[in-house]
Amino acid sequence: MKVILFAGAEIKQYDFCKKYIENADVILCCDSGIRHTRVLGIVPDYILGDFDSCQKEDLEYYKNMGITIKTFPTQKDETDMELGLDFAVKLGADNIVIFGGIGSRFDHTLANAHLLLKLLKKGIKAMIVDEKNCVELIDKDIVLEGEKGELVSTIPLSMEVTGITLEGFAYPLTDHTLTIDDDIVAVSNVMMQNQCRISIKTGYLFVIRSKD
Repeated sequence: MKVILFAGAEIKQYDFCKKYIENADVILCCDSGIRHTRVLGIVPDYILGDFDSCQKEDLEYYKNMGITIKTFPTQKDETDMELGLDFAVKLGADNIVIFGGIGSRFDHTLANAHLLLKLLKKGIKAMIVDEKNCVELIDKDIVLEGEKGELVSTIPLSMEVTGITLEGFAYPLTDHTLTIDDDIVAVSNVMMQNQCRISIKTGYLFVIRSKD
C-alpha cells in the first residue's frame, strides 16, 4: 500500500508532487498539511493532528465533506508527523512518500529525517520529498533511478557504514567506510547515467538527491 503524507512545511511549487500522487492508495494529512491538498484539489482519506497550526477554514472545509478526522492533544510526546506515520503503518503502508517534511525549522526537518529509520526497521520504504530534495534511508543495496547529472549525497546515519560501493557516479567508491566523525567524502556526487548502484554491507545510509 502506498501512502502519501502531507505535513506542514511550506511547498512553493507543487508540480513535483504529481508523479508521486498518481498511483497512491491513501492520502493522509497531518495538521496544517491540509492546506497543500486544498491547493492541489485533492480530497484526503484521513486527517489527523492537534490542529494548533492549521487554518480553521481549511479544517472546516474538510469536516463538511465528512473526511475522517482524528484529533490529538497539543501536549503529547509525538509530533504530528510521527502520529501520521504511525497511523500509515497501522493502515498497512509499505511505501510512504512525505511532502511538507523539509522546512525552515531545522529541528523538525532533522527529526523527520530520523523517522525514516523507524520506518526502515519495519521494512517500509519511505522518502521525504520537496521541490529540490528527495531523502531516503537505506540498509541494503539499491539501484538509484534518476537523470544523468543529478546530484546525490550519501551520508551516514549510523556511526559507521561499511562496504559502500558507488557505481555509475562521477566519483565512485569501492568497499569504502563512512563514519559520522570522519571526512564526509560522499557529498554532491554526480550521476553519470540514469541508473546508478549504491551498495553497502552494514549500517544506515542517507541517500539524498538534490537540485541547486
